[in-house]
Amino acid sequence: MTTATPITSSLPTARSASPLHNSQPVRGRLTFDGVLRSEWIKLLSLRSIRWSILLMLLISWGGAALISFAVADTEFATAEAMPSLLAQSATFGSNITVLIMGVLGVLAATSEYSSGMILSSLAAVPRRTPMFAAKALVVAVLALLVGAVSTFGGGLIAAAIFGGTAFNTLADPAVLVSMLGTALFLMLATLLALGIGALLRSGAGAIAVVVVLLFVATLVFQILGITGWAWVPDFAQWLPSDLGYELSTSALLPADTPAEARGVGYWAALGGLTAWAAAALIPAAILFKTRDAM
Repeated sequence: MTTATPITSSLPTARSASPLHNSQPVRGRLTFDGVLRSEWIKLLSLRSIRWSILLMLLISWGGAALISFAVADTEFATAEAMPSLLAQSATFGSNITVLIMGVLGVLAATSEYSSGMILSSLAAVPRRTPMFAAKALVVAVLALLVGAVSTFGGGLIAAAIFGGTAFNTLADPAVLVSMLGTALFLMLATLLALGIGALLRSGAGAIAVVVVLLFVATLVFQILGITGWAWVPDFAQWLPSDLGYELSTSALLPADTPAEARGVGYWAALGGLTAWAAAALIPAAILFKTRDAM
């Protein structure tokens, strides 16, 4: 009597078969370049940011055209005065456009809190320091580009209106330094506003503080200057708007300008504005890392 041989299947069992899904979760490699791209997309996707940029360019270029037309046919439009006229025309609207750039900086910081998107952003980028650094870098690049386009574009408009040798004068180092200084002023003012917005996380409150720092404070100290107190001009020259004015005009001063008629100087003004921006950004970065998302 023979015993039946057990039939063994040649097919692989479920245990030996290759798994269809990896049991380990697939982790994407988060790079700083990726965070930069996401911040750039988020910033330019805001309609308010795009409108702010458009309004800023219109005011800057319109102001350059207005002052150029007003002066072009007068006795002041001489070859000797042309560098100063071109620089003044190109930077004429900066006292107004800096407020618009301040609003842009505030919106870049507060829009995610008002919409609740900050939770999604932090879920995608859990490490907060790179996220804040990427946002600041993107805002700085955008503000510098917009500031340069508005200022140098205003210079081209002014040169076209003045005519003659104005285009050659536009390449004067003093004119270029003046326009570059205005672009740097707009960038650093935007970063100052970004830091204030990140600190307060309230759009209305941050815009109010920015307007006080960039506009109201200068008016207050101009009024206080009537008192004759010696400390008033010494303090006022370090206000953000006064430092921006120094960046825009110091390169155009004649070499024989007396010391008492000069301000803090180009490089001191640039350092002062950098300190203002850092004074807002550094504590904002620390609080962004340590406090709750909402």
